[in-house]
Amino acid sequence: MGKIKVWSRQDKRVVETLEKQGFYHCKPEYIENKMENFADYYKKLYRWYVSRAERLVPRPDSSIQYPIWVSMDPEYQLLLVEDSVILEMEVEENLVVVTDPEKWGYVVNFFYLPLNQEDLSKHDAELDRYGISNEAALTMSHEGNFYPQLKRKIQNSWERLFQDYTISNYRQGTLWEIRKEWIVDIRVGEPAND
Repeated sequence: MGKIKVWSRQDKRVVETLEKQGFYHCKPEYIENKMENFADYYKKLYRWYVSRAERLVPRPDSSIQYPIWVSMDPEYQLLLVEDSVILEMEVEENLVVVTDPEKWGYVVNFFYLPLNQEDLSKHDAELDRYGISNEAALTMSHEGNFYPQLKRKIQNSWERLFQDYTISNYRQGTLWEIRKEWIVDIRVGEPAND
């Protein structure tokens, strides 16, 4: 495998960390600051993700708790916002866990991740038969206790995130760390006006 280019939007302080330490790892407090009221939700979701992703690309350090998201396509990069940077990196391809962003959307929203449109139609028909209008409630609330097989089916479908089929035309990825030597360009966002 060779090197590939990836892009990651980060807080501008990440550049300082890279200068001082030579590497950057995502810390729980970074998620708390960024996600605020949704931090616990994302930390739980990321723990699930990490437990699966590390089977594909082992963590280089067991103290690393959370992934760092990267864009795999230049046209799918996050935009610069104030006090942020876009890090353009060249990394070994085997260090990136690659997923489809649309498939990730199903997991983030606690929805059934279908194999294809036919599979999704069958699943929707099953929900209709049970009179379930809020699919996410099956995994996020006590409602799942009444439909344990359906809840398990939804949760098991999330494993498809890591299977080699796509729903969208884009790819995203995660790294366990960012290393200073990987950086080939840094674009800086405007500073916040205080």
